[in-house]
Amino acid sequence: MHQSPLWSVRHAVTRIHGCDLAVTWRPDCWTWAVTVAGEQIASGRARSQGGAQDAAVLAARRHADDGGKIQLPLF
Repeated sequence: MHQSPLWSVRHAVTRIHGCDLAVTWRPDCWTWAVTVAGEQIASGRARSQGGAQDAAVLAARRHADDGGKIQLPLF
């Protein structure tokens, strides 16, 4: 007998203020990261998905309010 897969959301991404935001479920918490041009500018942990999303948006907003500058690695 064929069973349908059970899907769950464990990773959410969006873009705001010129930043890429990602929220990911880990077995013990939700993690979040904010990147610009592939470089991580902020990250953290939260107890809920909503808390992680809010923290990521705030980090992106702080980055934009600070002029949106990043230091890319030199080769």
